[in-house]
Amino acid sequence: MRQALLITAYQDICQLKRLLERFDADFEVFIHLDKRCREDLQSIGCRQNVHLMSRYNVEWGDYNHLKAIVLLMAEAYAHSDLEYFHLITGSDYPAMPLADLKAFCERHKEDNYVEHFPLPHKEWGWEGGLNRIQYWWLRPNGHRTSGAWLTRKLNSLQRRLGLKRNFPYFGGTLYGGGTYWSVSRKAVGTAMDYLQQHPDYLRRFHHTSIAEEICLPTLWANSDIPLTNNYMRYIDWGPDGANPLVLTEKHFEAIKASGTLFARKMERGLSDKLMDMLDHL
Repeated sequence: MRQALLITAYQDICQLKRLLERFDADFEVFIHLDKRCREDLQSIGCRQNVHLMSRYNVEWGDYNHLKAIVLLMAEAYAHSDLEYFHLITGSDYPAMPLADLKAFCERHKEDNYVEHFPLPHKEWGWEGGLNRIQYWWLRPNGHRTSGAWLTRKLNSLQRRLGLKRNFPYFGGTLYGGGTYWSVSRKAVGTAMDYLQQHPDYLRRFHHTSIAEEICLPTLWANSDIPLTNNYMRYIDWGPDGANPLVLTEKHFEAIKASGTLFARKMERGLSDKLMDMLDHL
């Protein structure tokens, strides 16, 4: 079975190269690199099964990240021989031997591993996450930038005035979930068909916050695609539950026991020993 790796990456090409070396010709790789990346890409782009794109400047939580993901999906889906699709980052790493990963996906090639839960969701903070999509966000990642103060003021004003944006899709039934997933060809085709038939759906997520955690979970959870509520990623969200920690060799046993497909996130220099240990599983 041939599979697709869809990768959003920002920097550290050496780390990305190490990730790619873990996969063989049974995987077609589609990479969107942040348009601002200035590193030498020649060593990656020369591989026959690697397709490089660099269309968008991607900020954390910004609409362009969602557009980059949809671009990767469309490019991969155009390859009719690909049967299973994984969305990961350049900081992910396989959490099991490649032979085991292949065998798992072969057994579960009709299964779709997508975290999803109805919104509002108590763990998503203000208004259970509905604030992300009901209000206009001047800077979708404003709480991490110099525009944080203005963004908070604008959102607070909209709330006080009762100004809420309409969501005229799926009867207003919204779902949230983790950005990353492993899904069947049927799931990707369902998403591509819907986005083609309803182009306004994707545009509706402009000026929302962290749209990639709502757009596809909402689309798939409102379709006839069966979903398994597990994204099959090992992530240590740390004490605040919001920011994934850099993984080290201390996480090895937990990763090995997790049964997940990928571990996130790795950082060259801090995660080298862990990646060596995973290489020798």
